[in-house]
Amino acid sequence: MPFVQVNDVRLFYEIMGRGEPLALIGGSLFGRQNWGLLFDKLSRHFKLISYDMRGYGKSDRPIQPYTMELWADDLAGLLDVLKIKKAHVAGTSMGGMIALVFAARHPDNVMGVVADCAFAKPDRLRTMVLQTWRKLVQIVGTSEIFSDHVMSQAVGQQFLDRPDADKYIQMTRDIIAQNSVETVVQACLAMERMNLAKDLKKIKAPTIVMNAPGDMITPLDMAPTGIGGRKIHEMIPSSTLKIWEGIGHADLLEKPNESAETIIKFLKGIKKK
Repeated sequence: MPFVQVNDVRLFYEIMGRGEPLALIGGSLFGRQNWGLLFDKLSRHFKLISYDMRGYGKSDRPIQPYTMELWADDLAGLLDVLKIKKAHVAGTSMGGMIALVFAARHPDNVMGVVADCAFAKPDRLRTMVLQTWRKLVQIVGTSEIFSDHVMSQAVGQQFLDRPDADKYIQMTRDIIAQNSVETVVQACLAMERMNLAKDLKKIKAPTIVMNAPGDMITPLDMAPTGIGGRKIHEMIPSSTLKIWEGIGHADLLEKPNESAETIIKFLKGIKKK
């Protein structure tokens, strides 16, 4: 299995496909498997770097405070070990937040950015959502109760009425069960405390911001204390806004084909310097 030593941890990674490098960053509960339904389509156009972040999957899971900056610097270290000077970065949910921080902290290493269903600062409602996740997981663990609670907030109501919904509910339970309670707690704390307002102003790379009005977790528009997708778009001069209609938080699950096509078209359209 491919492992590399990055900073003070050992990270697991996998390379798929050929083309310009595209690093995929998963969310707080799904890790690299967040992108699983898009691997096939994206790997036809890009050299995918799919990896387990610090705290997830097969990578080391030190018990420590986690931050977006720590995860972003780990990705920079991974690309350096792989001798990849520049890459596209695509993150979903918390991974989208990490992608934004990476683009701000390591501008010379970025070609294009995909910030999928991310926020840059939680409002009071989203802070309460994350606090509830954090407290609930410490009581029931990464169990079906916790997974189903998250699932009920993560997808649109139409998705759960699909005939094949049970398959995806079980898939979500299986993936979330692989997380440690400590990592979930630290991920929630990292998002609760996060304010990327200064980072957004530093991003120069072409960026696509993808959010849905019906997303309960990272909506297009938040209360005034938060920074949702629309504000992220307004604060990054070189950004494009993609609004998903009729879905919740999980476009990679609810609209995998459309999500892949949107990402491919955007990244392929970036003019090379």
